[in-house]
Amino acid sequence: MNTFSSRSVRAKIMKPKKLILSTALSAVALFSTQVDAQTPYGPGYPPQAAPAYGAPSGYSAMGGGYAMPYGPMGPAPGYPQTVPAGYQDPSMQAMPPAQYEEYQPGMEYGDSVLETSPYEETVNGAACNSCDLPPRVYGSADLLVMWRKGSNLPPLLTTSAPVDEGVIGAPTTQTLFGGNEQGHALTGMRLTGGLWLDNYQNWSIGGSFMALEREVLGINTTSTQFPVLAFPFYDTNANANSSIVVALPGTGNNAADNTSVNIRKTNNFYVGDTFITKHVFTSHANRVDFLVGYNFARIDDAMAMRTQYTAQQTMGGSVPQGTVVSLADNFLAKNEFNGAEFGLIFDFQDGPFTWRAMGKISVGGMHQRMAISGSRTEDVFGTVDTFNGGVYARDSNIGSYSRDVFCFIPEGSLDLIYALTCNVDLKVGCTYIYVSDVALAQSALPGTINPNGGDPVFNWGSDDYWALGATFGVDFHY
Repeated sequence: MNTFSSRSVRAKIMKPKKLILSTALSAVALFSTQVDAQTPYGPGYPPQAAPAYGAPSGYSAMGGGYAMPYGPMGPAPGYPQTVPAGYQDPSMQAMPPAQYEEYQPGMEYGDSVLETSPYEETVNGAACNSCDLPPRVYGSADLLVMWRKGSNLPPLLTTSAPVDEGVIGAPTTQTLFGGNEQGHALTGMRLTGGLWLDNYQNWSIGGSFMALEREVLGINTTSTQFPVLAFPFYDTNANANSSIVVALPGTGNNAADNTSVNIRKTNNFYVGDTFITKHVFTSHANRVDFLVGYNFARIDDAMAMRTQYTAQQTMGGSVPQGTVVSLADNFLAKNEFNGAEFGLIFDFQDGPFTWRAMGKISVGGMHQRMAISGSRTEDVFGTVDTFNGGVYARDSNIGSYSRDVFCFIPEGSLDLIYALTCNVDLKVGCTYIYVSDVALAQSALPGTINPNGGDPVFNWGSDDYWALGATFGVDFHY
């Protein structure tokens, strides 16, 4: 018997969510403070381009493409160790501040906006003649292979020896569907696109959309496979475990045959955002950008149950022998999130490879809706009667319900990027998304029924949701 109303259970659920929220907010605030403190340039200093934000991943600002000829590590091999008389290290002389020119159409390469800028250092260190200006358009297309949080369901379908009639706790009863149901890996896709608003890649606007393949769990079985089939529940009138039998050999009470049962649980997940990025820190070909924007997410979760059997004096003899009974239950949950997002994007370049880490959190409201319906049809030798209510969907809980709750969605990703050409990169990585509060179909499935009416009664449950998996994609920048 499930109960979600106790304060102790709610407290146990809320504590981990508060910990996740406070940790995510603290991490973003801490990193924002640190990168701002390390910024060596004054306001308006043009940042250096990085993969998917400017120069291709394979370009290094270290000189010669991959290594500094002279710098913090000392002189390059073969460099004279004896300093000529009167020689003065140019790096020790005062250098006038670099002057940047606005790019004008028709300028020659040598007079372009790249002169003396950090991006020019990256371009000159790369064997690419077509990258004379920082790219203005960027984007990516990713293939996702994701696992989602399993469904923690009450026992919904059981089998047993005929004498036990599928009642939970009876010696021979086995659960055919219910409990912790974990799906397999599913595919998905994510598309991202953006536009830099200035020549130095300080500001950009963009958007992304991600969708995962529909997850399907369930069972499809018959009385030929399992002679005894039943839907278990706790009888609040008798204060004992009981069951609704839909397949039982014999001709006595509850006897039924020609039974088919189909239970299908589905889940859909979509998320999209629009954002603005602002460069905050650059060191050689490494950079940090701040991200802020609007995020939308939708999670649909549904449970459909279909049962048909031929009665053999079922329901204590109230249904004539030979009656074909059809039962239908539907539990549909919809979640729509709208909120603000903010986070940081880190690029760390090493030769043709770049590590990109992204962490962000969205905070806002989740609008939740739950729709419950059910029906029972009895075909008595051609005469069809239809009644309201199925197995778990009954007069007492059938209806539509809605509410709004606070919700937060942390998201993180880590990608390894390889520069294939000046404009195209290949990448592989991982992605994790967590949703703090969702309504799922299983929270509406009752564990208790009063055969005389009045129970079950719908109550909102509190569930969270996550998806984790690998990404394989292509970045472009032009």
